[in-house]
Amino acid sequence: MRSPGPDTTVIQIAHDPLFSRYPIRGFAVDLGLGGAPRLTIAALAAALQRRGLDAGAVETRRKRWEAECKKVRDAAATRAASLKTESPIDMAWLSRCVGDAIDDDTIVVNEYDLDIAHTRLTRPGSYFSQSPASGLGWGLGAALGAKLAAPEKTVVCCVGDGAYLFGTPTSAHWTARAHNLPVLTVIFNNRAWNAVKRSVSSHAPKGWAVRSGAMPLSELDPAPDYEGIARACGNWAERVEDPTVLPEMLRQALRVVREDKRPALLNVICKKPAP
Repeated sequence: MRSPGPDTTVIQIAHDPLFSRYPIRGFAVDLGLGGAPRLTIAALAAALQRRGLDAGAVETRRKRWEAECKKVRDAAATRAASLKTESPIDMAWLSRCVGDAIDDDTIVVNEYDLDIAHTRLTRPGSYFSQSPASGLGWGLGAALGAKLAAPEKTVVCCVGDGAYLFGTPTSAHWTARAHNLPVLTVIFNNRAWNAVKRSVSSHAPKGWAVRSGAMPLSELDPAPDYEGIARACGNWAERVEDPTVLPEMLRQALRVVREDKRPALLNVICKKPAP
């Protein structure tokens, strides 16, 4: 990730650009526009059309950014392909497999680990990620809410194993089964609360935990059998360790939620994060 240059003009469009309900939150911007982003952008586009546009300049800029986008997507695809036989499974390969398995009628709820460079989502309302208020464990409940709101859609919830535990999975899986909410949960299981480790490292980069390499309660190894938790609640669930069978396991899990109308879970064993 790169920050804008010091001379860059930054304009933010948001329902509440000042985050008035979250006074500790905000972004440094030159101009904050309050309003629904979709409607605000449409109004800006209409205003520009009325003022007249240089069609040649617009086309040149479009081609430039299309080329940049293609470069990023091609690099992601190449990297994922190079990792498709590695075990434990690399999260880039898992992200690629998820992206290949879903379609335009899928809603993705992502709590941390899915790399959206692989998903190629094109429809508004098809992707939801962490709330501005943060809060580990948000994903499981959000996926159930998405399925309630759009029962005709396939809902895929991608979570890290730490976020999964924070999401009270027994309650979530029981609710999914009891109320006929067939959601597919994919656990990116790296056997660590990596978000916690990153937070500690960024907050105190020279602190005792970083210097000693010991962060109590951040390791989740040996890990529980998360598929067992789901099965105990009547969900279909499998553990995946072989990267070569991952695409078929995702297709099978999606058949369960789409055709059998049964909640499903894949516990995918991924590489542990670097110390």
